[in-house]
Amino acid sequence: MKGNINLVNVIKFAGAYVAFIIGSGFATGQEVMQFYTSYGVWSLGVVVISMFLFSWVGGSVMAMGYDHVGQKATSAYRLFCGKYLGTFYEVFVILFLFGVVIVMISGAGATLNEYYGLDYYIGAVLMVVLVFIAYIIGVNKLIDIIGFIGPMIILFSLIVAIGTLIPNMDKLANLSESTNPIAHMQAAPKWWISGILYSAYNIFGAIIFLFTLGQKCTNKKEAITSGVLGGVLLTTGALFMNLALLVNIEEVSKLAVPTLSLAKQISPILATIFSVLLIGSIFSTAAPMFWTVCNKMVKEDSPKAKFVALGLIALLLPLGQLNFGALVGFIYPYTGYLGMLLFVCLAYKQLTNKKDGKTSSND
Repeated sequence: MKGNINLVNVIKFAGAYVAFIIGSGFATGQEVMQFYTSYGVWSLGVVVISMFLFSWVGGSVMAMGYDHVGQKATSAYRLFCGKYLGTFYEVFVILFLFGVVIVMISGAGATLNEYYGLDYYIGAVLMVVLVFIAYIIGVNKLIDIIGFIGPMIILFSLIVAIGTLIPNMDKLANLSESTNPIAHMQAAPKWWISGILYSAYNIFGAIIFLFTLGQKCTNKKEAITSGVLGGVLLTTGALFMNLALLVNIEEVSKLAVPTLSLAKQISPILATIFSVLLIGSIFSTAAPMFWTVCNKMVKEDSPKAKFVALGLIALLLPLGQLNFGALVGFIYPYTGYLGMLLFVCLAYKQLTNKKDGKTSSND
């Protein structure tokens, strides 16, 4: 693969990948608790599986995006899975992404309510307004914004996690002996299935966005590096946050936003900063997902685009009042099984080296 890697681009695209995935479920700690921490010491195995899958798929899809510059990103599913299954995925993913945006709206309400005591509806309305503004400014500026937000969220997540772990190192040695009060929250019957499931449902909804990011890279090496780095950064944050939750499992097991509780224990100032970043993380997932849904329904530069976006916004407000934790537990795991099939399609595509449309001659 020819071409030099632009480090600024790699960080921006990897950051955008992280920001798209991280959302309210990860940043608040709900996803980490359900897919990682609930398995106790075996959660470390979940991290290993997730890191491999996020890195492999991220690099692969962005590389394919680069190979198919000029092709509609929404056709990515057909490239990987063929005409019939790919078409089904194209339709289903829009419903799924809209459902995840609802989860993000609900997460914004839960965050501001739990930390600031504000009415749940205020947080939901704030996020809806930000998402609509992001759609208006366009995808290129959106990538620039969330490409900065993603690494910042991971950085502060690491600060909170490490700050929690340092005074509780003795508890790490006793993890295998401790009881697990959140075992009932397990997203899958086995820890290794949870690792695949967590990656699968996240990647399933991110394919179109990753494909778009790959199309904006200057060469294939840059695309692959950005995707792999994004996967490593994301799961590194998950690893440390999981360990921090494990050593405080009794205290955080009943909270909607456990990461904020950890931040408060370290410093009220840190908690305030982290609460702002939580809102940023929710925005960084909701905005590109909302853009993807709208872009599938109508072209971004169409005169009808803003009206379609406003119509969807009107639906988001009432649906965003649903219970946050329940939404995470219901929407995500089941979609993950469809994502697993997508992994099989992608692996088959790579193994058989089938090429549709443009090839790697772009290099």
